Amino acid sequence: MQLSDIFAIAGAILTSIGGATAIVFGFSTWLGKVWANRLMENEKNEHSRALEALKNSFHQETESYKIKLKKSELIFEKQFEAASELVALQRSFIPQINFAHMDWEDVVDHYAFSSQKIEEELEKYLSLHGAILGEEVEEKISECIGVAGWNKFEIKEYEVSTKGKEEGEKIYHLLNEAKKLMIEKVISQTST
Repeated sequence: MQLSDIFAIAGAILTSIGGATAIVFGFSTWLGKVWANRLMENEKNEHSRALEALKNSFHQETESYKIKLKKSELIFEKQFEAASELVALQRSFIPQINFAHMDWEDVVDHYAFSSQKIEEELEKYLSLHGAILGEEVEEKISECIGVAGWNKFEIKEYEVSTKGKEEGEKIYHLLNEAKKLMIEKVISQTST
């Protein structure tokens, strides 16, 4: 065998190996791209699902917060109305100055004489706003109703007994305490 034949055979072998290598390289490149695209598509889908779940979660939390805010606004509005009405009611029970030397005993007498009216008005108020007042305010108003209810029996014609005067003063203070508590409740909500 001659050297040229050997080179020709070697060239043919190298050419066929190179061609096969080129084919294998081309096939592996194509296969790598297909796999890479599939993996990339899977990753994109997974991230899209995670993003959608996150969006839904945020949307649900936002809607829940909106509902809580709406409820809070409604409660505040009702408490504001109740506080305003209690202030007006309490002020309506305060006697007008009827003579120049009116003193504290005259005010207490007025509360004693107004016991029945106070009882009735506070009963109406409590039935309208009882659900929104809170336990402490409701207790004060209920106590005031009870005191006023019993105190109306301490009045004999135009005279108020000593106990009636004490109870009239108690009504005055209970109403002021209830008013103060309601106003504090409303104001505490405005600072948040």
